[in-house]
Amino acid sequence: MIYLLIVNYYSTDLIAGLLTSIYPADNPNLRVIIVNNYPEDRAITIAQLAAARTDLILITAETNLGFGAGCNLGIQHVYQANPQALIWLLNPDTTIEPDAVAYIMECFQENPDLAILGTKIRDAQGNIWFSEGRFNPWIGSLPHQSRNMDNGGGRVKIIPCRWVSGCSMILNLARFNHCPKFDFHYFLYYEDNDFCERYYQQGYQIAVTQDVKVTHLVSATTHKDKTAKFRHATYSKLYFLKQHGTVLALGLNLVYMLAKVVLLLPRDRASALGRWQGLQNFILSGHERS
Repeated sequence: MIYLLIVNYYSTDLIAGLLTSIYPADNPNLRVIIVNNYPEDRAITIAQLAAARTDLILITAETNLGFGAGCNLGIQHVYQANPQALIWLLNPDTTIEPDAVAYIMECFQENPDLAILGTKIRDAQGNIWFSEGRFNPWIGSLPHQSRNMDNGGGRVKIIPCRWVSGCSMILNLARFNHCPKFDFHYFLYYEDNDFCERYYQQGYQIAVTQDVKVTHLVSATTHKDKTAKFRHATYSKLYFLKQHGTVLALGLNLVYMLAKVVLLLPRDRASALGRWQGLQNFILSGHERS
């Protein structure tokens, strides 16, 4: 069984497009879960989407929990119902190829020890947006473009990597002896890096598909409030580095982000303010390494 998990926040129209790309609606091995992180959207639009598909489960949060904690609600629901299932996390601003579900299931059938799988992702212009997540803990870089952009010509389905994008991430619950969860400290951004890094360090197998199976309308759900976007991104990157990077990496990124605030303030006040707020939140939070 594979569950497609989507977190909604002001994204009903985008989710409708994603659901249209998911075939078929009557597949007995497929379920769709929407976690409604937008409490004001309770009664009409999301409920209408849910009513249109017999395979859709709607979970409504009491407040906006953020992406990771919203995913946790859906993951917990699936784990309690079927701890051997696959869970495919998908951003609302994505669509998938018609053969994507079958392809993903084949990947796990051929690689049963695989715990976390991501997919290569293209943007709306057809360019590769995500292909392989890497991490340099010394300087804190998290590149997401492959060093070898060749898709392998179909020779293999997957390649090992350090992390995969939460925009399109599949969890094989059968490989976990517990219910996997995102760290609630990340409201938005870098929760996928943290999730993968924690399990990577424990020896779990992580890989990404060679074929592109997902199209992503990059930032379609986060561009509406630039200040909030950069506040969350700044805080989350620094928190991630405090957990998993070196002191050098954290220091370099603190200096870099402070410089960005100064340079951007005269010409892009919204993003400069967001970065400054993120820096303040991180410094004042006092989080220790877990």
